[in-house]
Amino acid sequence: MTVEARAAFLAFFLVLWALVALLPWLGVALWRRGRGVVLALPLAPLAGCVGGVLLPLAGADDGRGFLFSLLAAFAGGALGTAAGVVVEGRLARPGS
Repeated sequence: MTVEARAAFLAFFLVLWALVALLPWLGVALWRRGRGVVLALPLAPLAGCVGGVLLPLAGADDGRGFLFSLLAAFAGGALGTAAGVVVEGRLARPGS
């Protein structure tokens, strides 16, 4: 496999993990009507990519590992979204 093909393969996985990680953020943004979720927008895909990368690094590099990495990306996106919402809530308290 050439270097360009490996780079495209890796980019595909990173984009896929980032898109899967945005699903929890999208749900929270709709639930909260967009209030207090802006800081979580960059954190969700970043945490999802970290979660997605950790699983193949742990040794799960087959088809089942790919599906579990998507679940790990979703869970990482949920954790990143929750962290962003909490931090934004502490930074911008109403009335202070």
